[in-house]
Amino acid sequence: MAVLRVSALDSLRIECTDDFLITEVEDGMPTGSPSPGERTRYTLPRIGVGPNGVDITSVVSPGGKMGRGGPIHVRYELWDAEPDPLPSWDRMWEGELHLRTGRIGIVEHFGEGWEEYIEFDTGKRDSTWSARVLTRFLSNTQEPDFPADIVEVDLYRMQLWPPQTA
Repeated sequence: MAVLRVSALDSLRIECTDDFLITEVEDGMPTGSPSPGERTRYTLPRIGVGPNGVDITSVVSPGGKMGRGGPIHVRYELWDAEPDPLPSWDRMWEGELHLRTGRIGIVEHFGEGWEEYIEFDTGKRDSTWSARVLTRFLSNTQEPDFPADIVEVDLYRMQLWPPQTA
């Protein structure tokens, strides 16, 4: 049974764009691929993958029907082995990431600039990790007298664990 070693939560609000990156970072700057301005081939709907990161198109951005934008929450999880699947979450991608810096973070494009968020440290530089991105979309389902898009939240999990050795 896999054991969760460390986790962290980061959040952002998508307003001007519908893409954000979970990518290798160093000193608050994205250094991975995909990187700012880089175009990737979308291997699955809503996700592009590079050797050091992923480019994700949010479900709630640019704000559903009302154009407000929505909150994005990313939970980083570092496991000692492959974690069990989570049945209530959708798997977006699974593969390997090579992290030269040993750190990942989310970055979002606002026009010409880039915002800085936390750096999640794996504790190992120049390492390859097995990785999985999961997502779950939440909206208003409790109050049928109000619109479903009155509350829209996009949740993501970036799970990392050591790759299996043959």
